[in-house]
Parts: sequence; C-alpha cells; structure tokens
Amino acid sequence: MKVVLRTPTQLVIHDGALGSAFMGALFIAVGGGAITLWIKDPSGWSGNAGPWLIYVVGGLFALIGTLVLSLSADRRYVIDRTAGTARIIEQHLIHRRTSEYRLSEFQDLALEHSRSLSGQGEYFRIVFLTKADTRIPWTPYSTNDEGHQAACVSAVRTFMGWSGHEAVAPPTPNAVASAGAVSGHPLATNWGCLAAFLSIFVAIGLGVFGAEVLRVATWTPVSARVLSTDIKMVRGNKGNSYTPMVQYQYTYDGTLYSSSRVLPVTMSAGLTWAERIRDRFQPGAVVTAYVNPRAPSNSFLVREVSLIPLIFVVFPIAMAALFGWIVRTQRRQLETVAQYPVPIVEA
Repeated sequence: MKVVLRTPTQLVIHDGALGSAFMGALFIAVGGGAITLWIKDPSGWSGNAGPWLIYVVGGLFALIGTLVLSLSADRRYVIDRTAGTARIIEQHLIHRRTSEYRLSEFQDLALEHSRSLSGQGEYFRIVFLTKADTRIPWTPYSTNDEGHQAACVSAVRTFMGWSGHEAVAPPTPNAVASAGAVSGHPLATNWGCLAAFLSIFVAIGLGVFGAEVLRVATWTPVSARVLSTDIKMVRGNKGNSYTPMVQYQYTYDGTLYSSSRVLPVTMSAGLTWAERIRDRFQPGAVVTAYVNPRAPSNSFLVREVSLIPLIFVVFPIAMAALFGWIVRTQRRQLETVAQYPVPIVEA
C-alpha cells in the first residue's frame, strides 16, 4: 500500500492484490497438492492418524486459500477534495466494485488495532471515523503491515488537514536504531542459539554429503553376486520411511565378504523410491559392488551421489534467510511507525 498520486486536489493510494493472491494460491496448491498426492499414491502415506488427516488438513488449507483469494483485490483509494468524495475502487478477479462516500461525513482516519486469538499477533487496517461515531474500513481484513498503513493514514490526514495531525520530524538516527535494532526484536533475542542450532544441521548435511562423495570417488569396484532383496521399514515419530535391502557376497584379496548395504550412506525415504532401487537387483545376478580398500567389509552397490543429505544444508539456510527477512521487515516497520504516528483505535 502506497501513495501513487498527490496533487493539490486529489490523493490516490494503491493497494495491489499480488501478495494476497499469491498467499491464497499457495494455500490452495499445498492443500490440493497433498490430497492429490494421497489419491495418486496411497502407499506413500504412513502417518499414524490415517488418511483422513490428509483430507482434513489439505481441505482446510484449500478452504483458507480460497477465502484469501476471494478477498484479494486490486484496490485504489481516491480522496478528491474538489468533488468532496472518497472512493474505494476494488477490482476483483471477475468483478469491479466502487464505493463512494462524502468527505463531509468523516472526521478523521485511523488504524484499527486487533489481536489474534492467541493474543500474540497484532493486526491493523485503515478505517474512516465518521461524525456519527461509526467506522468504514478500507479492507475486509487486517494485516500486520502497520508501517505502510501508518504512512498512508498520515498522508491522507495531512492532505485533508484533519484535526489532531501534527507535522512529525523524522526520527533521529539514535531513535531509529533504538526502535528498530535487530537485537531488540523478539525473534532476534536468541540469535546466537538459533545460529548454533541451525549450524548443527548444516554440519550434519555437509558431513554426510562429503562422506558420500568420498566413497563414490575412492572405493574399489569388485564383482558381487546378489543373494536376496527386501525393503526395510524405518519407524519414526511422524511416520514411517523405507530403505532398500540387498544381500550380496563378494571376494576381496581372496577373502569372501557378505553385505546388505545398497547406498554409499544409509538413508531412507518413500516406499516408491525404495522399491525402485530394490528392483534394480535380482537374486542370482552378478553386479558391481564398491569396497573400502582399508576396510573391505564395508561396501555399497549404487554408485550414485544423492542430494538428499543437502536438505540438511538447504533447509537451515532457508530458515536463516527467512528469519533475517522477518527481522529486517520488522525493523523497517518500527522505523516507519516511529516516523508516522497516527491515531489507533481498538477493534
């Protein structure tokens, strides 16, 4: 939301629909995608709650996404002093709506403040305060974007010369630093602990990936015979995963060894993935195994580098980037709010 036109007689504020439309589409994609994956491959689900959980959670995500998408609109707010009107122009996906009000009906503009059900989140939306002690909201929903909304409220109040508005000097650098410092944000209070926690996952991911690459590059190929194949289920708190099992024998330096390791490093994933790897080996077939020259009892069959361990690297980095973006956004919000103090009324 920002001022896009300012003339001596007219002020126009634009609030695009891209952000809300993206969130709505994302929720629909996540919810509908989960249900679609379950219908397409029921064997890939091994949760303890049963398949109904996919329908409930997926349906809820899709419903919320549909609601957000239906409320999203490209909105323009036109304050025209010559005509004495305020127009709210909403361009929805399939229809357009314009609401017009007389400026003489209003006495001020303010931010309406509300809290989430948990009491932790704070949300705002712009409302006209009428002389009849009623409120006319600009949007049917509230957001946590207090900064941009406060700047727009301040611009309208200055443009209209409404009572109670005072010119506010830009905050001093010290004041801004104090109000918006990253260290003052609740999310950043334990930044050191969070960084240490995430670095553990990064170290694990890099270590496993490095070991995988080293084994693929340096272990010695030998001839092996497949004895049997199977799939092992690995139980977990959030569901089960699967790993392929192949029993095989090979000879190294005149000594017979037996092994069941298939991959360079032990890992498990979905049932379809495990079946696909297992089916590459048939009992009685002669295949190539890769043996550790320094410990010949250690070997594997699939000479491929998997990117799965890098999830432990990518996910923490993504979390750190998201955390930094949230803190930076909050800092800008604090700076903007400090620069544009406006009336706030409770919902």
